[in-house]
Amino acid sequence: MPILLDTSEGLAHWVWQTYGVRPDRMRCIARLSCEIHRIGGAEHAAEDLSLRIYPRGAGGTADIEAEMAWLAGLGDAGCRVPTPRAGVDGRLVQCCPDGRSAVLLSWVSGRILDAGLRPLHLRRVGRLVGMMHRVAADLTAAHRLASTRQADGPDLVSWAEGRRPRTPQLPAPVHQRVERAAERLRGELACLSRAPSGWGFVHGDLHLWNLLFQAREAGAIDFSDCGWGPQALDLAAPLQYLKFPLAGHRDHSALFQQFRDELFEGYAECRPLPSDVGAQVQACLELRAINTIEWILDCWPRIDARPWGPAFLARAGDFFDAD
Repeated sequence: MPILLDTSEGLAHWVWQTYGVRPDRMRCIARLSCEIHRIGGAEHAAEDLSLRIYPRGAGGTADIEAEMAWLAGLGDAGCRVPTPRAGVDGRLVQCCPDGRSAVLLSWVSGRILDAGLRPLHLRRVGRLVGMMHRVAADLTAAHRLASTRQADGPDLVSWAEGRRPRTPQLPAPVHQRVERAAERLRGELACLSRAPSGWGFVHGDLHLWNLLFQAREAGAIDFSDCGWGPQALDLAAPLQYLKFPLAGHRDHSALFQQFRDELFEGYAECRPLPSDVGAQVQACLELRAINTIEWILDCWPRIDARPWGPAFLARAGDFFDAD
């Protein structure tokens, strides 16, 4: 009898059959690019687990396997990240009955901080990012990250060449500012060294809502956008909304320099910083700003789908260096 994954009972049975884990409870917590289920009270598991099911047409498993290899290495190094659990057949990436790929991960607990965020928390983030990049560099040297996927980023070419369609949601002067910034960033990113000291396998979306704090440690979640890119991207991501606060969230901009310094110092405790890290992070802050603009315009059903969307687009011209 076929297993139906569109019922909680069918999905729980598949988890039991595939991983040898019998869930006491399951709850779907997200249906975005991936479908995420939280598994509670499972046998042989001290903490909750997370089942991630990838969308159909997501491509082969090489990219997922590279992500799992990195997460496994990070777990071995003591980082607070989701670590993969193998199925009963020993494989980390499983195939669902409907053809989708799935992975089972440990659940990372902790708090997302907004009003309570302090510069000392960014030092902990810096240490985490430094360790993440150090593990990625070791795995790269051992040829264990067999993926060609690039870290998530905007379509700079379309913006720079003026082929990005105009929309009333983005004021014309801002659109023009983004085009000029994209043209400049294309040149800056092309000149970045591909040496392991500044380029490698990165998280790609390490913003404040993908960081969890517990006791004296920072943890990271949602590695689904990971891939090859400038390591400064993972330093820029947690700083983006500290420099340019979102409407409805705590304004930390007055302390931005302290946050940045603590982040860099924490990173340097684990791994040397490039001599031009400040310039690289500034370029990646602008890169992320364009990526966020694209996300709002292309992926949201309306620009007010999140309360901060309209204000973000209205002031988006402020996110770029003067031309």
